[in-house]
Amino acid sequence: MNKILFVVTIALAFLSKTSAQSVHVNPALLSKPWTAFWITCPGVPQREYGVFHFRKSFSLDTKPSSFIVHVSADNRYRLFVNGQSVCFGPARGDLYNWYFESIDIASFLQAGSNTIAATVWNMGNLAPVAQVSNQTAFVLQGDSEKEAAVNSNSTWKVIMDKSYKPCSIDNGQRLRTYMVIGPGDEIDAALYPWGWEQTGYNDNDWNKPQSIANPVAVGLGTDNQWTLKPRNIPLMEESMQRLSSV
Repeated sequence: MNKILFVVTIALAFLSKTSAQSVHVNPALLSKPWTAFWITCPGVPQREYGVFHFRKSFSLDTKPSSFIVHVSADNRYRLFVNGQSVCFGPARGDLYNWYFESIDIASFLQAGSNTIAATVWNMGNLAPVAQVSNQTAFVLQGDSEKEAAVNSNSTWKVIMDKSYKPCSIDNGQRLRTYMVIGPGDEIDAALYPWGWEQTGYNDNDWNKPQSIANPVAVGLGTDNQWTLKPRNIPLMEESMQRLSSV
């Protein structure tokens, strides 16, 4: 009996640590469609390999004490605020349970001009076997009216980053085995749009994104493009580590 109780206690302790993020989610976002849009880059194949940058500039009268946003993408994203990396995701799910991250970005914001930006990767038909996908897409939703100015829609900007191309796509053939992992990224630094995630970057020649649909949470809607669900595990830890030698 004591052994059973010990195992149950350990299991509950584990689940309590990994069940969800601590950031509040507005209940309305789980009961009706979001006001933000899934957006994508126009004029490009939507289910093939591509790397894309999205950005939105906005102004604040004062530095906020709280500024909660909810974010997701297909396949993967990394979010930046004023040039600083904030988080990456989403946690892997499926089209019926597509996870979004909830982040309070207030500490990264400032009075005056601000920029939210994201890199989105779509590995297309080269993606890992475990990667479920619909098409290239990105979404960011403010938790309330206070954050609504940053909702992903036609006021954002987007480009396809042509400095990227897939590499190591012949591993299965070279190793004479079945490969379940995706490709690597080869980057031509001469073509990379350096500083694109920073406030003040000139994005006048970037594209207006194409809107796909308003997101819905699990239990709503029937189109199943992506039915959203709050992330149910903590964000992965990231810390800076310097190489001692090369």
